[in-house]
Amino acid sequence: MPLKTLGFAALATLLLAGPAAMAQAPSAPVCVHDESVKERFVPVELLTGNPITESRELVFAPVDRVYPFVDELPDGSLGKGEAALKGPLSWEGQEVYERKVPRAHERFALTPDRTAIGRVYDQRFGNASNEGKFPVGAWSQGQVRRYSTTYFSPRGPRQETTTLEIEKLSCTYEGVPGALQYGWKTSGGLSYGYIYAPGKGLVHVMTRAGGR
Repeated sequence: MPLKTLGFAALATLLLAGPAAMAQAPSAPVCVHDESVKERFVPVELLTGNPITESRELVFAPVDRVYPFVDELPDGSLGKGEAALKGPLSWEGQEVYERKVPRAHERFALTPDRTAIGRVYDQRFGNASNEGKFPVGAWSQGQVRRYSTTYFSPRGPRQETTTLEIEKLSCTYEGVPGALQYGWKTSGGLSYGYIYAPGKGLVHVMTRAGGR
């Protein structure tokens, strides 16, 4: 629109704000929900980025890769992160994957009921048991599962409830179908959203409440 057609007040506002205010901030990618998918077997390969097979076995296949992800903050601002995933490794009698992200060095194992993968170690607090952090196995759209989790630290054990909720059991993320979006919460007040895509692994982290 030519400047002469702008009202005086609008023109003054734009001039005072400057070009940075007129530029539109990039929006976060959206995983487009496929609402026809009501039930799904979520394989470990969705976590690792390895090729997905027809098998319904939860197997920790070898992986050693680095992949980028979108880091979305509560105010909508976007950053970029990078995760390195390696394994499986044997650690304290468990088969684990080791992951390094900008803020943490973590190890993950299957929960005893084999419905999720969760941290058994995090350098920020120590060991953990029965944490649900990534859903695996048979899940349905909108399903919620809760896990009685123990976090061990130098100050002693702490009991919390970790919760997984399927938000989009199948969705298309930047042209890749078959992605998964879910929410993760703790009774201590943390709340995150995650998107994993076939062949890519973790592609998007959404911090909703809690620390970084």
